[in-house]
Amino acid sequence: MALVLSDWQKKRSAYVRDLRIWMEIHNLVFSDMEECKELAKYGGEPPCMLCYGDTGAGKSAQIEKFRNDHKRYEKADRSIMPVVYCVLPTKLSERGLLIKILKAIGQEIEDYKELDEEDLLQLIVKYVDQLGIELFIIDEAQGFLEHESRKLVYDATECLKRLIIETKRPFILFGMPWCLHAIEQNSQLASRFLRRRYLSPFIISDKPKKAIYLNFLDELDEKLGFEEKANLKSREISLRLFVVSRGNLRVLRNVIDQAAFLAIKESTRQITYDHFLKACEVFFPEDKNPFRMKDLDQIEFVELEKPSYWDQNAKRGVNPVVEETFTEVRTLSEIL
Repeated sequence: MALVLSDWQKKRSAYVRDLRIWMEIHNLVFSDMEECKELAKYGGEPPCMLCYGDTGAGKSAQIEKFRNDHKRYEKADRSIMPVVYCVLPTKLSERGLLIKILKAIGQEIEDYKELDEEDLLQLIVKYVDQLGIELFIIDEAQGFLEHESRKLVYDATECLKRLIIETKRPFILFGMPWCLHAIEQNSQLASRFLRRRYLSPFIISDKPKKAIYLNFLDELDEKLGFEEKANLKSREISLRLFVVSRGNLRVLRNVIDQAAFLAIKESTRQITYDHFLKACEVFFPEDKNPFRMKDLDQIEFVELEKPSYWDQNAKRGVNPVVEETFTEVRTLSEIL
């Protein structure tokens, strides 16, 4: 059956889904990116930054906002492209990195085979000046690591180092936590990425970190735009939302956005407890639904204990990426 929504419901749903709440760490990353961009204009080594976090930490949303704030525009005599964005493929090579950046700039060259790595690098340098490029963003930076050969990893990171030197522009890397290992494989490159920001999931067992979580929920609640707030930061709702999301920002927003959509579809004044219950069942039909459990104290939860990382001692043929690890299961009564 087709979903039938009024124009108002469509507009409200789009507003909720596009709504972003920026916390202190996000604002710090934005500030760092702007600072890197501006400081590079005053000479010296261009400052660079690495921003990392596991899946669902909010990296893509940050990149999207920064790109939207620095869109390509036209002058009387030329186009200006302040920010170049590209996504690293897996199994990256030195040549592949250079071609990827050229394509991100928008330069389609008919036959790359006629150009060696030095030619490609100098083309990028030329376009930096022609297009007024001020900063490069490289996403999925863990792609530097996805080689079996340590030499190929080093060659790709060495290419990045040369790009920084030749273009005299800052590079901002976004990736999974284990992209740190790729940078550390090249000591001269690592020293250029001294700014490192970690986008961590929410934590509720630590009071200051729990306050960050509750403040986020309260600000989101305020900006969702319903006639009455849902009281997201209340114990009854906030803790259950944490249980189902395990502190992951993307999962948390998916559940809240779905609950908001149900409320919009029903044209209610606020998001209700029942909307959250139904939203959880949309995404996790096989799991225990914390919104169906009456005794809050006895609901079980876990938190992130250690982010994903690269095990450099992994045996040959074994995936060296170690996924996120979580704490032992506890009940909410242990932290209330």
